[in-house]
Amino acid sequence: MSQGTSPSTPSTGRSTGLDIVLQWAQLPPEHLEIALKAIEPELAREHEWRMEQARLKSLDDKDRRVHALYLGGLIAGFVLAAGMLTGAALVGMNGAPWLAALLSGPSVISLAGLFLLRRVDSAHARELGRAHRTALSGMPVQQPAPADPATNTGVV
Repeated sequence: MSQGTSPSTPSTGRSTGLDIVLQWAQLPPEHLEIALKAIEPELAREHEWRMEQARLKSLDDKDRRVHALYLGGLIAGFVLAAGMLTGAALVGMNGAPWLAALLSGPSVISLAGLFLLRRVDSAHARELGRAHRTALSGMPVQQPAPADPATNTGVV
């Protein structure tokens, strides 16, 4: 078999499109004009289809990013709330109830709402602040223990 310039022969080293163009170059221009008018609607449909596919891919990518951000917020909110409650338990057992109240009070609810709901309502924030102040005002104030004069050497 001889090697021809058919579009299916890979031995020529040319692309199929170039082979087709070379074949059309041998025909009169009227034939090319008729062929272009015939395939123009198909090319328009293909272009519209590719544009729709690109739009759908971009929407899918956006949905994936939003989901990852939401999931990251849930994880961060859980870790922060669990850390604050653990810290409140630890400092409460070590004799600092006011710090435990700060860590486990309304601030945990506020931060959880911020991470889970992704919004902070100003009226809700004012109520949380008021509840926080009320919780802290009910705490007894601890006075530092007086220094033992026998162990005080006077050296700083």
